[in-house]
Amino acid sequence: MDNISKIETKEELSSHENEFAGVLSRAFNNDPYYVFIMPNDKKRMEQLQWWMKILLRYTLKYGSIYFTDDCKSIAMWIGPDKPIIDDVKILSLGLMFYPFKIGVRNFMRVLDISGQWNKEHKKLNKRHYYLMVIGVEPEFQQKGIGSRLMHVGLKKADNEKLECFLETVTYEDVKFYMKHNFEVIFKKGFGVKNQYWLMKRTSLENPVTLPNLARIN
Repeated sequence: MDNISKIETKEELSSHENEFAGVLSRAFNNDPYYVFIMPNDKKRMEQLQWWMKILLRYTLKYGSIYFTDDCKSIAMWIGPDKPIIDDVKILSLGLMFYPFKIGVRNFMRVLDISGQWNKEHKKLNKRHYYLMVIGVEPEFQQKGIGSRLMHVGLKKADNEKLECFLETVTYEDVKFYMKHNFEVIFKKGFGVKNQYWLMKRTSLENPVTLPNLARIN
């Protein structure tokens, strides 16, 4: 895993989309948020792959997609000019079919939670970076891969003196992000016994050097 690459074109994304969606679906299959909005255990993997492809396409338009050279870890950053998800634009990329693919009740759950997140998200400075998704193939987790990939976005934010924002739904992830200078700015329960945390990271004072990003051949 010597290189971290960035997707630059639709063609590049098209050649990696299925692989990326597969990795992210496996990474998030047991995530409390996705279990809540996609409660059918037998269908969740397929539903997640569809969902992740929409997020990847949205990120290509309005942010940056980074991945390790073996495609075992993917990060989606939105911003800095339009860091808050545009509901109309993401619906137009296919999310409008969520009620038909996953159910109206579950779609309402998505709208409810995302609405809460966006309300707090909008309180941040207008220009910032939003770490929408970062995922590692389960068998490669807890080996420092996610940290290394995330640092690409964090260093970019530091160089531009911009804040970062994210949501997470497990306390283990809260502790992980706190190690990278994120702080909890809001938390709330959802579902029967779940909780989410919204976190912000203020840019470090001293700019840092970005690693070389490999282009896809």
